[in-house]
This record gives sequence, structure tokens and C-alpha cells, in this order.
Amino acid sequence: MTQRKLVLLSDLYFDSNEDLNERIQSLFQQKQPSIGYIPSSSDPQRIYVEHTRRYYRQLGIEDVQYYDFDAEYEEGRINSLFQCDAIHLSGGNTFYFLSLLQKRNMLERLRSYVNSGGILIGVSAGSILMTPSIRLAGYGEDADENYIDLTDLRALGLVNFEFAPHWDRSEVMLQSFQEYIQLHQTKVYACPDGGAVIVENESLELFGGAVPAQ
Repeated sequence: MTQRKLVLLSDLYFDSNEDLNERIQSLFQQKQPSIGYIPSSSDPQRIYVEHTRRYYRQLGIEDVQYYDFDAEYEEGRINSLFQCDAIHLSGGNTFYFLSLLQKRNMLERLRSYVNSGGILIGVSAGSILMTPSIRLAGYGEDADENYIDLTDLRALGLVNFEFAPHWDRSEVMLQSFQEYIQLHQTKVYACPDGGAVIVENESLELFGGAVPAQ
């Protein structure tokens, strides 16, 4: 049986969703867990990490540490990242984020972290990184721009589906995901802001209106 604790969020939502909050809290064994935050690109003003800290305070989690894989990368701190109870992958440009993980040789380390019981939490781009490929990030009207011409789009492959964040709950958007599914013979979960897909071992749960885009 695969050991996995994964939270795929569409965004950081501050309107309370008790079911989702309690489910995330239930993944932690510790009373005072630590979270290692990895930004999709450097956050010199710490704007996005502060926003994320506010989100976790809602869940009673205070210890969120910042680990930059971009301009402020410090190799000597990486071991302490993997000692955190959870790792948070931020939102942003999915292509650039994946290129950073490739450059720092982090894909295999993140897989090992999950396989040994670490919790991985993603938001938007961070969630897409948990899937087999980030191809979907470049699809549709609000697609991320692949401005770095990344050609190897293989991601962590911790799940066997793709993830579509920021679904506006419209049929039109759902239809475009269905076309994508037909084209690529894949499985996609569409997730509105405030929703999530949570995978624990072999079980998968949907929150806040997330649906399989069949």
C-alpha cells in the first residue's frame, strides 16, 4: 500500500471550511507541527509566506519556515526542510517552479519524503506539481506561460490524476477539461477556490465542490 498524505488546494481560502480544516489537522500527529514553505520563486518581501502563515494560524499551526529554492537558495538548510512535519508548495508559475525543483534535484527527495510519512500540501501550482505532469498548467485561457521553455514537464507523480485549480464551477470550463481528458487519455479533478483534493494512502476525498471532470 502506498504511504501518502497529500493536500491539493486550489488557493489559500480564508472563509472557514470546518470540514476541510479538520481533515487537514487530522493528518498531523503532532500537537505543534512544523511546516517548511517552498515558494515557486523568491519572495524577497515575504508577502506570500506571510499570507500562508495567516492561513495556517487558522488551523492552529504557528511554525512555518521559509525555504527558498531560487535566489536565496541555501543548500545547508535543506536537511532541516525535510525534518518538518509537512512541506508546503506555493502557488505561482508552475513551469518556473518545476524548473527550480529540477535544478535543485528535489523531485526524488520530495517523493522519498512523502513515502516516509511526510505531509505534502500544495496550492494551485504546488498542487499541480504532485501530479504526473504539469502539462495542464499550460492549458486554457488562464494558462501559465512557459516563458523558460521548459521541455521536461514530468512532475512528482504522487497521484494518477491531473489537477485543475481555480475552476469557476462553469460548464464551459468543465467541457474544456473534458476535451483535454479525451485528448490526453488522463483523469482530471476540477477544484474551485476553497476546495481541495485530499489523498491519504489509497483513499481520496473531495472538499468544497471539487469534482472529477468526466
